[in-house]
Amino acid sequence: MLCRSSKITRRDFLKKTEGSAVGAVSFPYIFSLSASQANGNVTARPNVVLIYTDDQDNNEVGCYGGNVSTPHIDSLAAEGIKFTRFYPSSPVCSPSRYSVLTGRYASRSRGLQSQHPTTDHAFIRWNTPFVAGEETLATMLGRHGYVTGMVGKWHNGEPKLKPIPPDADATDPQVAKRVKDIDRKTCEHIRRCTGFDYVDGIYGQNITWMPIPSSLQVHNQDWLTSCALRFIQQNARRPFFLYMATTLPHAPNPLTSLKADPRITPAGYLDEAPNVQPSRADILHRADEAGLRKEDFRRGTWAAIAWLDDGVGAILHKLDEFGLTENTMVIFTSDHANRGKMTCYAGPVPCIVRWKSRIPAGMVCDELVSNIDVAPTILSACGVSPPGNHKLDGSSWQPLWQKTDTSWRDSLLIEITYTRGVLMKDWNYVAIRYPETITKTITPENRRQFSQEGTRVSQGSRQNESVRYNADRDFPGYYDYDQLYDLRADPKQQENLAGDPKYAARLRDMKERLCRYCEVLPHPFGEFRPASGP
Repeated sequence: MLCRSSKITRRDFLKKTEGSAVGAVSFPYIFSLSASQANGNVTARPNVVLIYTDDQDNNEVGCYGGNVSTPHIDSLAAEGIKFTRFYPSSPVCSPSRYSVLTGRYASRSRGLQSQHPTTDHAFIRWNTPFVAGEETLATMLGRHGYVTGMVGKWHNGEPKLKPIPPDADATDPQVAKRVKDIDRKTCEHIRRCTGFDYVDGIYGQNITWMPIPSSLQVHNQDWLTSCALRFIQQNARRPFFLYMATTLPHAPNPLTSLKADPRITPAGYLDEAPNVQPSRADILHRADEAGLRKEDFRRGTWAAIAWLDDGVGAILHKLDEFGLTENTMVIFTSDHANRGKMTCYAGPVPCIVRWKSRIPAGMVCDELVSNIDVAPTILSACGVSPPGNHKLDGSSWQPLWQKTDTSWRDSLLIEITYTRGVLMKDWNYVAIRYPETITKTITPENRRQFSQEGTRVSQGSRQNESVRYNADRDFPGYYDYDQLYDLRADPKQQENLAGDPKYAARLRDMKERLCRYCEVLPHPFGEFRPASGP
């Protein structure tokens, strides 16, 4: 297994950050519970904190080589295990979140199957809503005595909501009442569909997609942090699972949000601004000190990451204060990368696990791991087995940090839109297979008018009518039905080798692997799993 200890030690890390501007940041807190109170009720079962960020690349974390300020996230790596090859199985928001909460491929989603029956190809993007009765980490842990909580971005289905006009005045009492009603209905929907006990600080979907006044469409990490701290305080005496899904560093512009009224939330205006992490002015001051004074993308990204890291630091500080650090597993990762988003080319994202009583400090693991492994890892650590009818597609990471003599996977399945991919350490195979309804409209002459989503491309059109995220510009083989990339020689996947006779054996092997993956999934996919017919 490719797991090793890094050279940096806990002492080295603390020495490295000692006296720095970020190391000197203090954390105000509005909640308190003495460590002695918490320690009197320590249980052998671990607590779990899962932090799932939005659109975060490796170069947006310091310990992955990023030119950003992330001392608290970096401390998790110094005290735990850092994975270098973590890939979401469906690299876009909704299906990625489905998989992390279930341990299953997005194509198994009951909500998706109601839209795309198993008699035809599954089209995977923002269409994996949870439905009541579906197993999640919250339901499985809840049955075994865990109290469960969710804070932050949802994006897996909403109840029927009546949109509020974007230009409505959010301070108007009648508008404010409607805003609160949307928040209440969304929180109730999440509880009903996922089994979480505590649901607060919720963004129902992407911030600018929410059916609320545009003046409320801003990030508020301080609010999310305060809701997370409240959950920890309320449940410090019993085993808990906290899922905090941040809106950062995804759009909209974090600089605009940092300068907004800190009382603004998608649930309306708070009575008081949260005072749970360093101030917004302090974040902007640190950006100035880092030499990022120009109001541009670099300053915005730096500030967003610092804001996020401050929130992580507040949670870690609270665990320390309660005496819960040793027996709390903290998992930090992201839903997908930016480059290659919503394609099978997506790169790895940060993934760090700290469990001080079990994981040796400073480990680095180069094995192929995925978000479908998160739920199996948590369940295994908590001594919980999934129900017999809930097949887990992922595997627990415990053998990786225990360094047991167990073989690990040598490939991953990626499934998104009408593409499927097989990723190995040195190779990536991508297949595009449309359903018959789309295939019959495509000719050699118009092939480049159809994106991997099966939609016609029209230059200069609205985003949903063109290739999203510039994937066709980033990856020259974007339109090829079969694509093979040598990741050692071509990590940016610029040269498609599928048509080169020298790689025929490799291509055949990758196709056979995809066949084996497709055999156990519910939907057909081209020749890899033919439709069974009418």
